[in-house]
Amino acid sequence: MSRILLVDDSPHAQRMGERILSEEGYEVVTVSNADSALIRLDDVDPDVVLADVVMPGRTGYEICQYLKMSPRHRHVRVILTAGFMETLDEAAVARAGADGTLLKPFEASALIAAVKPLAKAAEADRAVLVPREPGAASRVPAVTAAPFVAVVDEEQVRAAVTVALDAAMGVMVDEISRRVLAALATRKPETVPAPALATTPALPQPPQAAPPAPAEPRMATRIEPVRRVSPLRHRSGSILGLDINRAEPESSETERE
Repeated sequence: MSRILLVDDSPHAQRMGERILSEEGYEVVTVSNADSALIRLDDVDPDVVLADVVMPGRTGYEICQYLKMSPRHRHVRVILTAGFMETLDEAAVARAGADGTLLKPFEASALIAAVKPLAKAAEADRAVLVPREPGAASRVPAVTAAPFVAVVDEEQVRAAVTVALDAAMGVMVDEISRRVLAALATRKPETVPAPALATTPALPQPPQAAPPAPAEPRMATRIEPVRRVSPLRHRSGSILGLDINRAEPESSETERE
């Protein structure tokens, strides 16, 4: 019987889906997030994956993109699920390449009707694409259809690379940690320099007297001779001290004679 991988963060949806599908005869494995689903893909090897489109972290769209681009899981059919109050992005559904959609809460008849034809188609493709026994590849009939050509979608490639890196992150961390520990174990301890010899502290020196302040330069005394000038008193009618306005004394008649 086919195996179903149910990816949903709702415990109620997990219990309802597991009960309905188990009663129908399917082997059901439930996980709570996309990272756990990607880790369990190899050991579960499902034929149908039911993935919720609204989950913390990665969504059902990203799981679907990864499965559709993985040659190992080309036979897997994917049904994207959403709650009654949630909306399915039809454009995102088409980009992811989902095989069907389903609303929650699960109704028994609708769930079985959606899963049964997809499970039969996956089993038929598995017989051709994924031989289970070693050496069975030589007994696989040749495919006469046109060769598979992948349509390159930037968003799908980015999602697939991101999912693959996250899945391998644990192994990478372990390997890097192992190498760092090995490098630290083989590293030689560094030599610690010897402590410097203690030196005798210098005795305090007595305070020195302040140097005398430089003497102020003295101004040279210059002695100049002093000349005394007697001022001339000029009168309005005198020139060089001579009174030109003074009348000359009259000569006596005797002198004139």
